[in-house]
Amino acid sequence: MDYFDIVLTLGRIALDADRPRAVQQLQRLQTELVKIDPEQAAKIARMMKTAGKRQPMSPSGLEEMRATADSAKRRLPGEILSYSTPMPTDKETGAPLASVIFPNELSSEPPLLGTALAESIEDLLREWQLAAELERIGATPNTRALLYGAPGVGKTKLARYLAHKLSLPCVEARLDGLVSSFLGTTARNIGALFDFANRYQCVLFLDEFDAIAKARDDAQEVGEIKRVVNTLLQSIDRRNGRGFTVAATNHEHLLDTAVWRRFDARVFIPMPDAETRGRLLDQFSRPLRLQDTERKFLMWATEGMSGADLETLIEAGKRFLVLHGSGEEDGRPTRDRMVRGRTLLQALRRQAFLNSRMFESSRLALLAGDNAALGNALLSASFTQRETGELLGLSQSAVSRKLRGQQEKSGG
Repeated sequence: MDYFDIVLTLGRIALDADRPRAVQQLQRLQTELVKIDPEQAAKIARMMKTAGKRQPMSPSGLEEMRATADSAKRRLPGEILSYSTPMPTDKETGAPLASVIFPNELSSEPPLLGTALAESIEDLLREWQLAAELERIGATPNTRALLYGAPGVGKTKLARYLAHKLSLPCVEARLDGLVSSFLGTTARNIGALFDFANRYQCVLFLDEFDAIAKARDDAQEVGEIKRVVNTLLQSIDRRNGRGFTVAATNHEHLLDTAVWRRFDARVFIPMPDAETRGRLLDQFSRPLRLQDTERKFLMWATEGMSGADLETLIEAGKRFLVLHGSGEEDGRPTRDRMVRGRTLLQALRRQAFLNSRMFESSRLALLAGDNAALGNALLSASFTQRETGELLGLSQSAVSRKLRGQQEKSGG
């Protein structure tokens, strides 16, 4: 549907006004969109579901949110951003320069990060709570953070979590979407975006930051990019003290050196370590519960994957279980562990063929190969004969016989 963003904004305004007739019309629109654009229909469904949840929080939850949010808002100048606030647009195309996610639409679930990094992020938030104490000793809280790391490690989720904890709207802009072929329009779009963010109390999230904040000494770039970067630097400086700014990039090596200096916090988000990967697998698997052998096998098979990769993998696995059997009987987990283990292996092998780039090369070769090579690899990776049998659909005695036969063949 053309101009869907405008329709979505009008829907939010109607829901905000709590008008039953508007809700009825949105439901009709959603029903029709399911037939032609399921993604747009899903957006309307989420918007209506979120609106239905707008109810008073528990006293303890409200008090916790206020502890951070009130301190932040006292420091922030500007107006309150609402559903009816018009968004800045590209004057050449009319396309919106950003989207807004309001606090009640943001997830309260923190991103799963390593312990040290998670503690550092909490310290960053506590600076807002202790702003008055910081000012008394001549210090100010960090207001600008640059998040960098590989795709899928959780940069966007972290930016939205910061906005949620501060109880502020998250104004999101993909900087590659601000780039225009018209001379001077890109710089004008940047100025319009920052003018909007500076007018309202919000967290400004700049995604795909490297699309504009490129090094100005790049011989491949024309003079226009230098003017654009200068505009961006000036806009970041002008925003200092007016709101929290978060930028994210997958290509930090492309950033101009002057851009790095504009950020108080430069946060590297690594690929999840083994402990974090296990917690992510447990989270994404809900409401299913992984058995010990399944979890151990997934931990082994997903080495080197990002959080986004893990989520994609588990989602595909759930689809496979529905299509080919879930290993459950009468709604209860089957007692035959070999059924579940074999189904999990089949699901992983399906993904190895459909989404091979997700897997580390040695794991991919083993998953795509025969059971004999995989079984030997699992036994070498501290899997017991019982566990290996569960995954390959063999009894422990069968695994033992195969192993003994291979040893005798090797010795002979």
